[in-house]
Amino acid sequence: MDSEKSKPRSLLRIVLVVSLALNVAVIGAVVGLTLSGRSHAGPPQRMSFEFGALGRVLDRDDRRAISEAMRRNGPRPLSRDAVKLQLGAIAEALRAEPFDPDTLTGLIAELRNRSTRVQQNAQTAFVAHLTAMSADERATLADKLERGKP
Repeated sequence: MDSEKSKPRSLLRIVLVVSLALNVAVIGAVVGLTLSGRSHAGPPQRMSFEFGALGRVLDRDDRRAISEAMRRNGPRPLSRDAVKLQLGAIAEALRAEPFDPDTLTGLIAELRNRSTRVQQNAQTAFVAHLTAMSADERATLADKLERGKP
């Protein structure tokens, strides 16, 4: 009986850990890309979300379905011009004399807010896909996670 109770808790714990990892990865990617200055070099790149260990045990069709749901329901990627404007505003804030940390904080908050919307969309699509799986499919996925093999 204890093992029956621990399986749903174990799966929930795994989903929560993966969700947290996804949130941290998206924030890091957006801030890193923006501050590196590479975000406006070339055409916009397709966003790729990795789901850590859970992503490795999902099959290609599952990952594709989650990505398509994110594109359908989520915020659109920033255009090259929009990224350029954001980077320009951050550059201006960094050069401003006197330096105003509140202005810089506001600009970074804008990036964070967008990142949060993208994260929420990713999590929603991810959990919706897992919810649509049958109990047997979720159990198979949990088994793969525990073995650490796709």
